[in-house]
Amino acid sequence: MTAKAQRPDAKLKKQEPLKVVEKEEAVSSITHSLLRAAKAAAKDANVSFMLVCAGSPELISIVEGAIDVSNCILAADEDLLTDDIRSKFAKFVDLPSINLTRLGQIKVAVLLALAKGLIDADDTLICLTGQPKSLHLDTLMLISVKDEFELFTPGIELLGEDIKPEVFEQLVEIAIQLAVEGREGRPVGTMFVIGDYENVKGYVTQLVLNPFAGYDESIRNVLNPQLTETIKEFSSIDGAFIVRGDGVIESAGAYIQPGVLKVEVPMGLGARHVAAASITAVTKATAITVSASTGTVRIFKGGRIVMEIERPRV
Repeated sequence: MTAKAQRPDAKLKKQEPLKVVEKEEAVSSITHSLLRAAKAAAKDANVSFMLVCAGSPELISIVEGAIDVSNCILAADEDLLTDDIRSKFAKFVDLPSINLTRLGQIKVAVLLALAKGLIDADDTLICLTGQPKSLHLDTLMLISVKDEFELFTPGIELLGEDIKPEVFEQLVEIAIQLAVEGREGRPVGTMFVIGDYENVKGYVTQLVLNPFAGYDESIRNVLNPQLTETIKEFSSIDGAFIVRGDGVIESAGAYIQPGVLKVEVPMGLGARHVAAASITAVTKATAITVSASTGTVRIFKGGRIVMEIERPRV
């Protein structure tokens, strides 16, 4: 009896699932190896906290079982931070629902942790991250907050006393979303000036009729989720959003006139960035800008850029 002819690719097809399993096991092994290395390094480097950017429930579960969560700051999408997870991790920050780069995840997580008072300038962090929405970790970084980020000048805090951390967090997320999405398929540039309103308003002139005038404060608060699309729509108007520390938008389309003041911004940055540097130099406000040309989000405080977040990939 003649044996049945076997197609040349039959053996290859049978082996493919095995190769996939082997690859997944190898990647999972790297995650556990990184977590072990992080624990060891934390002891040797006198680390303050371990910051883990997690993109999936499975990864959060692995982290929970591998490290001391009481010494961990979990950074994840709000949808992943269930009540159960929040009860297990004493410290956490909500990352924007955008596919940030690995470095972008760490920058945003550090920024929000600072805003919430979870860390301070003197802290050293071990940061772990991976691809967005990944089941695994693939990157480990040791960071001295004070040395790594231009966030600290004697006497200057990232957020003024009147700025609620959740307001800053919401506006950072909106800025990053605008950097990625633009409006109607076109890139947009905009600026948010947050806090110290009583002083800021002395340097502000309306370029157009204020679209927020006359509305109840609860309606024009950035913490109102129904306002997000309205903010994005008005971002195409020239000028800045002026936002109180409690989240109430006082105006949009505002022109910043800080007077005769010399501030230094990197070459290539335009009037929007000069205005952001200027208004934060003469007041205690914090400013967030979105670059129309590059999509880079920049945070200004004390007359200078304290952090840059490159445009996330789509």
